[in-house]
Amino acid sequence: MKTLVIAEKPSAGADMAKVLNCTQKKTGYIEGDRYIVTWAIGHLVGLKYPEEHDPRYKQWRLEDLPFYFSFQDSLKVLSNTKAQFQVVKQLINRADVGSIINAGDAGREGYLIQEWIYRLAGNRKPKKVLWASSLTDEALKKAFANLKEPTEFKLLLEEAEARAMGDYSMGINYSRALTLTIGKQKTMLSYGRCQTPLLHLIVRRDNEIESFVSRPYYNIELQYSKGFKGTLLLDGKIADIFDEEEVRHFEMKLQGDHRPAIVMEYISTDKQRKPPALYNLAELQKNMGSHYGYAPEETLAIAQTLYEKYKVLSYPRTDSRALSMDLYREVGEHIKSCKWGKYESIVDRIDLTKIQPDKAYFNDVKVTDHHALIPTIHSDMKQAFSQMTEPERNVFEAVVRSFLAIFYPPYEYQVTEIVTEKAGCNFSSKGTVIKSLGYKEVFNLEDKEDDDSKEILPVLEKGHELNVDGVKAIDKKTKPPARYTVSSIIALMEKNHIGTSATRGEIIKKLMNQRNPYIRLEKSKYYSTELGRDYINVLPEALKDVEITAKFENQLQEISAGNITKEAFLQQLRDEEVEIIGYLKSCQETVGISSTPQKIPESSNLRCPKCGKPVRENTKAFGCTGYRDGCEFTIWKEKAGKKVTESMVKQLISKGSTSVLKGFKKKDGSTFDAALILVDGKVEFKRG
Repeated sequence: MKTLVIAEKPSAGADMAKVLNCTQKKTGYIEGDRYIVTWAIGHLVGLKYPEEHDPRYKQWRLEDLPFYFSFQDSLKVLSNTKAQFQVVKQLINRADVGSIINAGDAGREGYLIQEWIYRLAGNRKPKKVLWASSLTDEALKKAFANLKEPTEFKLLLEEAEARAMGDYSMGINYSRALTLTIGKQKTMLSYGRCQTPLLHLIVRRDNEIESFVSRPYYNIELQYSKGFKGTLLLDGKIADIFDEEEVRHFEMKLQGDHRPAIVMEYISTDKQRKPPALYNLAELQKNMGSHYGYAPEETLAIAQTLYEKYKVLSYPRTDSRALSMDLYREVGEHIKSCKWGKYESIVDRIDLTKIQPDKAYFNDVKVTDHHALIPTIHSDMKQAFSQMTEPERNVFEAVVRSFLAIFYPPYEYQVTEIVTEKAGCNFSSKGTVIKSLGYKEVFNLEDKEDDDSKEILPVLEKGHELNVDGVKAIDKKTKPPARYTVSSIIALMEKNHIGTSATRGEIIKKLMNQRNPYIRLEKSKYYSTELGRDYINVLPEALKDVEITAKFENQLQEISAGNITKEAFLQQLRDEEVEIIGYLKSCQETVGISSTPQKIPESSNLRCPKCGKPVRENTKAFGCTGYRDGCEFTIWKEKAGKKVTESMVKQLISKGSTSVLKGFKKKDGSTFDAALILVDGKVEFKRG
């Protein structure tokens, strides 16, 4: 009998087939003497929409809400991956397959994807679970030698199903209820228990910025003849003075006193800082957003490529910033793998015989499903690095630096504070002297933790006199709160328990839905749209409160801990839905928002070239109606400054190209002629 291994993606399946000596490539799987390796393509199975349970639900009616369907009757094969599901199902039920290895992504959602496939395929064969932290040959061999029992993941599956069913129920019921009550002029409104509270926070910040009135204020400085400055203190803090008369009073008082300033305190303290904790996905997304402007989903996609294609990165969808003690025993091999290029000298300075398992970095208690992001054990990291794009290199190098830094000594520096007195007023000066760079030698990016003044102060003693060269009032203005950026929005979502490291990018992307966008991204900053603001302004507090998702996630953790059942959790959600939808029904005539409604031509017979579903026109694009099932086929109505008409779209879909068109615009303002062609579902130019 053979063992069937089911990976989550074809690339991972190919890696597993290699270590299991499977060489016979077939359609959708690779076979060997003892093993057969096949794969999903992400999700093969999902939950049915209401109209798939009963065609009468295709028409949206308030009286049908809220919907509840039997979970056993709710699973469906997704249309765009149906062919691969049939391959997997046939293999599961093949007579010579005696057992199955769940080799999906090692996490809550990865486990759910696999279990739903087995359920819909009618599997009755015994299973084991592969839990791998990377896709290198060494890591996979180790994981296959240490397969786990499904019983270890029973509560994880309960948590995953509760998450999927809860989000489905809230999304379907509230989206329909809100569209039918406050979405006037047929405006389709989308609700999500993560995306909508996030939109609320963005709208709130936009309102704070727009209502903000800047106020001028002043700091008063003394310029000492020894070449440094002191800033006025009041009640032990830097004095921000808003009263101009008070400023002039201080200026006159200080200028009228011709005596030197007296040193009241001279405090010099030696300090040190250990290397920061290792990256998890959220910290990596924040860093890449801050330094390069990469959106969260972009950083995740790059990390996934480093993990799957190059096999140089450990499992990317992690929330942990520490390593397990198991990994401590092989950490030297991970370090040696980084010995290439500019990191060779850095690795050479690490004494592998003296590495200790510092609890700040090696701590089983701080590791959840997966350890922190680190480079893998790789035989030729230099070769892999040479093939990477610039963004891939940026992300990978950040992880390499973070990892190598923890084996370097602390950063040592001296902080000096001088407090002086003049004319009865106290002034403060602060400076920093670097004594030893320590781990900072590994980094070549600006360390934003060190925003302290780098001014070097002279060595003084209490009672020392300082001559004053001048007094100056420094003009300043209060600033509004900062807009959320591609970096700070991840910190905002972490703080408010919105999503996970793996899902935050997708949550933001949903709010930027091109059909009805609630937010937009301009120069790495997020702004709410008019629709987004109108939506939040009329939405009941119970549906936009940022505590919604935190409460939801806390209850999921209670399920995984065995403290509450999945059924009790879902029943509580249903009770809340009945109450809130009842409220929406009662106030539907008094509130409402609108935007340009979607244009859905009933006579259109355009079909998506990727999945075969109807293509519909809206105000900005021609898009596939199967977008909810994952199809992203879209043709925008403008291309290089030229309008794309329905007749052009018909030519593209039926023939794969248009005739040569005139008047496309380049960035410099000049024009060019070209035909539009479809390449893998995307519109490109064909010149000449």
